Amino acid sequence: MNLILLSLAVIVILYFTINPSKKWKVAFNMATVSIAALIVLLLLKVIDIETIISGIIGTNGIEPWKVLVIFFSVAYVSVSTDVTGIFDYIAYRLVRLANGDGIKLFLFFYCFAGFLSIFTSNDIVILTLTPIIFYLGKHAKINIIPLLFAEFFAANTLSMLLYIDNPTNIIMVNALGIGFVEYLSVMWLPTLVAAIVNYILLYLIFRKQITKKYNLNENSEFTVRNKLDATISSTLMIAMFIFLVLSDSMEFSIWKITSIFAMLFIIEDILFSLYYQRKSRQLSAPQLDKREVVLGIPKEKNEFWLAIKRVPWKILPFVTVFFILVYHLSHIGVIESISEWLSAGSNSLLSSIGLNGVVAFISANIINNQPMAILYSYVFTNAKLTLQGIELRGAVYAVIIASNLAANFTIIGALAGLMWKKILKDKGVQISYFDFIKKGIVITPLVFVATLATLYVILQF
Repeated sequence: MNLILLSLAVIVILYFTINPSKKWKVAFNMATVSIAALIVLLLLKVIDIETIISGIIGTNGIEPWKVLVIFFSVAYVSVSTDVTGIFDYIAYRLVRLANGDGIKLFLFFYCFAGFLSIFTSNDIVILTLTPIIFYLGKHAKINIIPLLFAEFFAANTLSMLLYIDNPTNIIMVNALGIGFVEYLSVMWLPTLVAAIVNYILLYLIFRKQITKKYNLNENSEFTVRNKLDATISSTLMIAMFIFLVLSDSMEFSIWKITSIFAMLFIIEDILFSLYYQRKSRQLSAPQLDKREVVLGIPKEKNEFWLAIKRVPWKILPFVTVFFILVYHLSHIGVIESISEWLSAGSNSLLSSIGLNGVVAFISANIINNQPMAILYSYVFTNAKLTLQGIELRGAVYAVIIASNLAANFTIIGALAGLMWKKILKDKGVQISYFDFIKKGIVITPLVFVATLATLYVILQF
């Protein structure tokens, strides 16, 4: 009975995550429904307070709270940097660097999205780069749909390279205790192959829709709130990336690094907010109209509040509740059964990569990649799992690959897809689930197979 109720809770949460609505002046979305489902399960005594606490704190090396800290601290850093206007400036420079060549611009954005995804995460790239593509409309008349897909697919592909690039990577790595260098030594080649195959297929599909030549809008301008503000934020962000890359050799936890830098950004945002407010109070009425152009004082002075509002807080209860539900599954025998089944079917490196990769890929496109990764992290640390050595490594990396590439098959494959669709809707661009999967079903299976094949080759040596 408990399993049935848990399954119903998952179905309801995912339904309103995909189809948010508002009834009786109450919002039904991934945040509110997740919290409501947890309360109902608590009242029905399916779970208890101890399960909730343990599901967040974690056991056996799985520490969900650290994953949440890493994600939201990096999210604040990225959003805060975007608020300064530096990404608008990058869009302005990219358009001019391409010099009217739409194919070159398509390649630039694919590479730029992938580069940023390597040093942040796919979710953060979607949050920051998607608005940049809309800024392009100010600078040139182009079809932005191919650029949106290039950005999205690149972000979810290159996010495999480092384990800091995707919360699902972090979940798996933390559970298995994989080191930064070990992870990179395995994943660099599969990621490179995936990125190249992905780009070729994207170009072939969108080659007729790409604006081949475009005229620059000579009157377009970028809006940087304050040059000093933008410089400090960019420098701090780069510094955070450097510290993250060096985290293993420094023996300093990733969650501590991202937390420290998030606090530095909060302090910086508050100080600049106070500066803007003070300068604005000193202006006379005629000067108010010139405050942005001449004095560098933006209309919205509270930079901290601007950043806080744009952090995807709705994801917090969604992911937290799934951590709790999966933790509970480990106590009612479900995880043991899955572990035994996967062990029986993974008797070689090839079967281990193939079975776990395909199961994880399909699961991610049913229940989303983060719940899937959470579920697999408990499977891989379960005593009933008999996989060892190279077979276990193959299974783990295959699941990581699936958790990233699943987002490029359907929009519900990852939270990045749901955020991406919401941003597009807010900007007046409608891309349906069917429109998306028509692209994903042609591109992603080929990329997925090529990536798993590369993983098999590299683990053989």
